[in-house]
Amino acid sequence: MPNTSSPCWPEDTDYLDGRTEIHVPSSGALRAFWDADVLDSNGIPPGTIISTADGFTVRFRVELVGDLWRCLAGCWCFELCLTAIGKGDNFNLSEKLPAGVLEVKDWRGCSTRCVELSYSVPAGTIPAENCGTLYEVGARFALHCCCDASHPHERPILVGYEALEEIEFY
Repeated sequence: MPNTSSPCWPEDTDYLDGRTEIHVPSSGALRAFWDADVLDSNGIPPGTIISTADGFTVRFRVELVGDLWRCLAGCWCFELCLTAIGKGDNFNLSEKLPAGVLEVKDWRGCSTRCVELSYSVPAGTIPAENCGTLYEVGARFALHCCCDASHPHERPILVGYEALEEIEFY
């Protein structure tokens, strides 16, 4: 006989005889939209070639639609992933920045359903070879329910990514 005990009431062997599944509302109550951009210091897309002598801004936005978001809370982490095409190192932007700058801690859906994080990346942050380095660039995000160090391997409840484009740094 399969184990029919509840993780909440493991000693109650009679719990599952009358348990009723709760069907959550349609996706209209819990939808999300996402966008990531690399912008120059004036806030416009810089094109596909950026000098390492120039700083740039990364901007991440998540728009949450539906009433169920009001009931959720957690921490958002954002990342820009750079994969060298040809010679060069692959890395995540967060590895080159101060810890935590690509995170939104203690977000509460009852306060806002618009999440935006912009960070000005200083000049010289992205490495480039003598002739320049071409990178395939992608952005990703995750929402974690627990924000503290006592849950270091907690799986996120929502993840997503966006392939941006190739960018050459010289």
